[in-house]
Amino acid sequence: MEQPIPSRRQFLAAVGNLASVGWITLNWPQIAVAAEHADHAGHDAAAGPTSLTTLTAAEAAEVDAIANRIVPGGATPGARDARVIYFIDNALGSFFAGQLPAFRKGLTEFGSAYAARYGAGAPFSAAPEAQQTAWLKEADKTPFFTAVRRLTVLGLIALPKYGGNHDNLGWKLIGVEDNHYWEPPFGYYDRDYAGFEPYPGTKPYTA
Repeated sequence: MEQPIPSRRQFLAAVGNLASVGWITLNWPQIAVAAEHADHAGHDAAAGPTSLTTLTAAEAAEVDAIANRIVPGGATPGARDARVIYFIDNALGSFFAGQLPAFRKGLTEFGSAYAARYGAGAPFSAAPEAQQTAWLKEADKTPFFTAVRRLTVLGLIALPKYGGNHDNLGWKLIGVEDNHYWEPPFGYYDRDYAGFEPYPGTKPYTA
């Protein structure tokens, strides 16, 4: 049975919950499958995918241009530097695949509205940055823009194997240290911490 295309309100609600604990808990099986797929997709899992599997080249160019205005590069890395488009492409082809029809519909409407405003001579992705920014200020209340913004942010901070966060640029942007473990002293707030001590009346855990 074919899945119905969600309404705009359903799409916005789903995207709004994308980064929430409840959404992650509910969709963890699909996310785990996506992660396993990423590990066996014929690319370096640490580096993430380097080719599109869901969006067309034209669709990806438009979404990438939007993401690049949301988090522009320059003195610090931006969405394009972090290759966020590959996270978005992977998400829409795996754990967020149910929203792909609505996402594509939103992208089409975004392009049509842009053409009506500036002419159909060139797409949004080919416009000067100042014009792109001006248009996004008009479109930033739409469910589609909200979806791209949330996916862009997630693509900056997700594990690189999902696509995005290339070379850990997203983590570097927000000051995350990519260490598997840390050694004391951790900081002023726990410099006097002696380590975990069993609660009174309990026996230490033994394997």
